[in-house]
Amino acid sequence: MAVIVRPDERVLEPYPGSNDGLKLSRLRPDDPYVHMTEVPPGYEIGLHSHSETEVTVILSGSAQVGDSECGPGTVLMIEANEEYALRAGDDEPLTFVVIRPRKASYKMSP
Repeated sequence: MAVIVRPDERVLEPYPGSNDGLKLSRLRPDDPYVHMTEVPPGYEIGLHSHSETEVTVILSGSAQVGDSECGPGTVLMIEANEEYALRAGDDEPLTFVVIRPRKASYKMSP
């Protein structure tokens, strides 16, 4: 059966151990792995990589990814082990969905 998540039905909970406003909902914890994240305005996700290729879809807000400004509807395709960082825009929370073929390991860059 299809999993349908409408905007008014989103359930985002504080990320375990985080007190900086990061919220997460694991929509599907296995294959494929899908999660939705919301971060406050101005939030920075530092340079990092994942062991799996991912597709990220920005649902609301905006993000700076490298030299690119990405708004609602933007699709990012990030190869496995590619380092990247992003910063949420200053005006509103950034909400996005991440889809990977399976759960990935996360590696922060020095």
